[in-house]
Amino acid sequence: MLDAGRSDPVIGAALELPIALLSRAILLEDQGEREDARALMHRVADMAPDWDEPWLRIGQSWRGEGRRVEATAAYDAALLRNPNRFESLLARGVLALAESPQSAVVLLQRAADVAPDQHQVWHALGYALTLLDQGVAAADALAKAGRLAPNCLLYAVDLMDVMRRYGLDEVAAPPDWSDGVRLALDGRAASSRGAFDEAADLLEAAAILLPDDVVVLKDLAAVYLGTMRPEMAEPLLREAARLLPGDAVTMNDLAVAMARLYRFGEAEALMNQIGDDALPPQMLFNRGTLRAALGDFEGSRRDIDAAKCATNDLRLALQSECALLPYRSDANAESLRDAMSALGKALPRDASPLMRLRPMSMVDRDRPLRVGLLSNTLRLHPVAWLTFAGLKALDRSRFSLHCFGHYEASDVFAPDFARHVDAWHDIDAMTDREAAAFIATQDIDILIDLSGIGDGGRTPIVAYRPAPVQIKWVGTQASTSGVPTMDWLISDRWETPEGYDRFYTEKLLRMPDGYVCYTPPPQAADVSALPALTNGHLTFGCLNNLAKLTDASLELWARLLGRLPDSRLNLRCPQFSEPRVLERFIGRAEALGLPSSRLTLQGKASHQLFIASYRDIDIALDPYPYSGGLTTCEALYMGVPVITLAGDFFAARHSVSHLSNVGVEGCVATTPDEYIERAVAMASDLPALAALRARLRAQVLQSPLCDAARFGKNLGDALQYAWHEYCAVALSAAA
Repeated sequence: MLDAGRSDPVIGAALELPIALLSRAILLEDQGEREDARALMHRVADMAPDWDEPWLRIGQSWRGEGRRVEATAAYDAALLRNPNRFESLLARGVLALAESPQSAVVLLQRAADVAPDQHQVWHALGYALTLLDQGVAAADALAKAGRLAPNCLLYAVDLMDVMRRYGLDEVAAPPDWSDGVRLALDGRAASSRGAFDEAADLLEAAAILLPDDVVVLKDLAAVYLGTMRPEMAEPLLREAARLLPGDAVTMNDLAVAMARLYRFGEAEALMNQIGDDALPPQMLFNRGTLRAALGDFEGSRRDIDAAKCATNDLRLALQSECALLPYRSDANAESLRDAMSALGKALPRDASPLMRLRPMSMVDRDRPLRVGLLSNTLRLHPVAWLTFAGLKALDRSRFSLHCFGHYEASDVFAPDFARHVDAWHDIDAMTDREAAAFIATQDIDILIDLSGIGDGGRTPIVAYRPAPVQIKWVGTQASTSGVPTMDWLISDRWETPEGYDRFYTEKLLRMPDGYVCYTPPPQAADVSALPALTNGHLTFGCLNNLAKLTDASLELWARLLGRLPDSRLNLRCPQFSEPRVLERFIGRAEALGLPSSRLTLQGKASHQLFIASYRDIDIALDPYPYSGGLTTCEALYMGVPVITLAGDFFAARHSVSHLSNVGVEGCVATTPDEYIERAVAMASDLPALAALRARLRAQVLQSPLCDAARFGKNLGDALQYAWHEYCAVALSAAA
């Protein structure tokens, strides 16, 4: 036993042996101290010049940082010292895949000859042979990998993909896959045909048998994301990220799940960890969208511009740009029309419409019509709050409803709505063209797109013309759809006044009242007394998404608070639940003249608590240029008037429509100065404001905004009008 403070020369010498030094270097590498680790590895290489191990470790360290050139040189040095070590051959061969698949095959074949029992080698060789278009040889190599590792789903998936690609019915000595792999393959097949509940059951069972298989985790997460269950996808993707540290695709998918859970700050942090050099165009577009959702409009624009320069996918570039354009302070109807038209023209389509030719007897003005609803948002969603009541009020003797989109049986709204439709078809597993062809077989007379280009939207289906009359309504309805085969857009005289037709590629179906029918939430709190009467100060508020809180909005509100020194501003959105996002917003607000001492910022809440926030607000302030839609309806229902600045494109006039439809047009301004003056005037007359608050809910309920029967009749007449025009054109062409 050694005495304290005493050294042993033998032990000291042992600690300086190459193998001991290399062990220390590996520990440093595992701790993330890569530069120190490599310096120690190089020292070992100098001490043992014939030993290949330090060079292999140096190569792995450089590869971990994405430094391909340095890693290649290190692996070559390792092979120079030991040309028959399969680990070095495998690593060097994998690096060669991107630049020279032929060289990769040579290296990997050598590795397979040296270590025929190593399944990783056969899998890499199979991939390399695929790049050289040697399908039979690739399938044979992948089958060998599967026989050596029958519990690896990735090998089974890759083998099946190669066999499908090259039309191979069988391979010699196929692998005997484990039960877990078989379950996962069945789950994948169920997912591909749209049987998502079955797919989830199978993949959940597979995950129990293969708890560390990344492919199983990601496949199950994809099913959950596709069925709007991001809370179920998150833990699976976190585990996948742990098993694949630094994998860009996994981190991107986890970021998507975080964003759908309204944890935008966490999502952005994940995207930032990937690093700009590793972000392909799709991921740059994703990060651009995240940054816009966080109010970082300049960062968003940089990402979108960088992605546009890096991609050859015109449709992807245009769609990502169009999705964010309405949120920009400089957005206007003309620029949106031009951008959306370019996107519409970029959508694929067949030379001839997919809709089936119909006998002239079907071109009947007055027969009952089959109306298709194209959307994945026929559930608890703003689309449902603004359309379901009107759709359910359609005359069933004149119209039958047919839904095309995902059906969520556990949803609050969907099962009730399903009782009012004749058929509900899940088309999630179909490509856009397949879905269009299927819709064509259903003899739909009028197809209504209720999704647009938003998350999960299927607007490209409309480009194939599966129905004779095609209409855009609600659902990411910021401006024109731009799709040449979209015939009509449902609007009203406030959303699109006379003279605005030039901003739309569709013809406008102007409803006699508003363009939506609002369903108030049954659990909403009662309207409170005017807060200013007890607070001693006026409280403005806005409960719109952070993406709508542009610099133009914040500057306008700063001017307003300057006019009313005792007033306060309450803002609420899900993003404010994240401290880092909140801190960044406060900095931006103060830089634009909004002192944080006069702000009350709140984060996410249940719908009931969210709406109850209006009990603390005297006057709501609409953001600019992207106006509130459902939030404006909710504010009015809670007795809170909304001051809005009317723009010239659809999403800039939502509040104009709702306010006018309810009969409080005095809240609509046409210039920033008028916006401030109207807000100041309303804030200066508390008795009038209190009286308006007391009667506003009843006024909303009695207005056309909530009159489902009236709206259903108007909607039916509008659909009939569009059908009559189609019949007139068809009969004229046949004459």
